[in-house]
Amino acid sequence: MSYRLAHWIGIGICCALSGQALPAGSTTPFPVELRIERLLHELDPANLVRSGEGEYVAAPNGLQIVGCDQYPDHGNTKPEAGSQWLLTDLRAGLDTGLQCLSGLGPMGRLHPYHEYQAHRLMRLFEDREPKTLRCVKDAMFATAVATSPKGVATDDPLYRVLRQVGHPGIVIDTYRVAGILSRQYDDQTYRDFFHLAEAQIIEHRYGQPLRPANLHRYEDRASLLFHETVHWLGHEHSAIYPDVTSLYEACCFGGSDYITDPAINRAHAETACAILKDDALWSNAYHPYRQMRIWHLKGYDRFKARMRADFDP
Repeated sequence: MSYRLAHWIGIGICCALSGQALPAGSTTPFPVELRIERLLHELDPANLVRSGEGEYVAAPNGLQIVGCDQYPDHGNTKPEAGSQWLLTDLRAGLDTGLQCLSGLGPMGRLHPYHEYQAHRLMRLFEDREPKTLRCVKDAMFATAVATSPKGVATDDPLYRVLRQVGHPGIVIDTYRVAGILSRQYDDQTYRDFFHLAEAQIIEHRYGQPLRPANLHRYEDRASLLFHETVHWLGHEHSAIYPDVTSLYEACCFGGSDYITDPAINRAHAETACAILKDDALWSNAYHPYRQMRIWHLKGYDRFKARMRADFDP
């Protein structure tokens, strides 16, 4: 344990003994570095406690991990290893993402609006209400999806999986993360699109599922998980307003997991960071119409399309 964290915990104990509220439940400003360090300490995989078959709890902040024995690549031999790995990825994502939004990362200070988002996310994790990470296997055509404070409509294509977790929650499809081909397609799709022979189709359906070279296997899972937690704050993907989740992922995590060229990724990361520092754009964050006009007038709405054009084939 570091000196700073030990000192912080000592302060917390003194506050508790004196009847004062602990920092996690108060509005008293504490250095952001200490808040991040405390959060990461609480999310140490060593703190995982088994609460049921395939279920673990990261005490004391109410994080639940369900059905993730095979995370991230279906190669685990110890049931608890998947949940520990998932928590390790989440911690790494929060460490990098919160440092970045708070102006402590290598990209320097962003607009203060984003530090506010970091504090909102930390408050959510500091709250003891349940937060759920649930893994599914070949259950949706998405790598991961998060709940929103606005809820989910019953006609949403992902309603069936999202209803398995309350808010805040994330559902992760371990087939998609690991680059494993779905078994939900029909035989003609396997023949025409994936160019599988009949013997391969049979093996895929009834034996070991295939991992075609042209399917993306997620490498930077920390960025994926941080991206999803940002959705817990109500931020959604949009072409009309700033897509903060995509901007945070590109700026804070060095581009896109779908691009392997370091120079291209560096250029996209620098562009995303520059957008996140634009005072005119973020000073109007509470005036949606003005912000929308700036978003379009400065051509920022084309950023994600340009980055997608550089995705590896």
